[in-house]
Amino acid sequence: MHRRIAALGMLAATGVIALAVPAQAATGLLVVNGVPHENPARGCYATSSPVSVQNHTNSMVLVHAAANCQGPVTAEVEPGRSAKTFGASYFVF
Repeated sequence: MHRRIAALGMLAATGVIALAVPAQAATGLLVVNGVPHENPARGCYATSSPVSVQNHTNSMVLVHAAANCQGPVTAEVEPGRSAKTFGASYFVF
């Protein structure tokens, strides 16, 4: 009985900690093909080729040749930098 109560307590504590962690997002403005994205969330996004990226965030952006952030990386756009390349998707860290 004590083990079950302890296990439930640990599970509840883990859930509270998981909810307390803020969602990760890049801070700043990311402009992809002329479309501004304020504080974009971490993740993979579809785009059309050719790709123009202006990265005014605090996070790295990778442009991928294929959809769903697959295939080779065609550009690594560091914070404060811009790039023009080909690709079908990009990943915001």
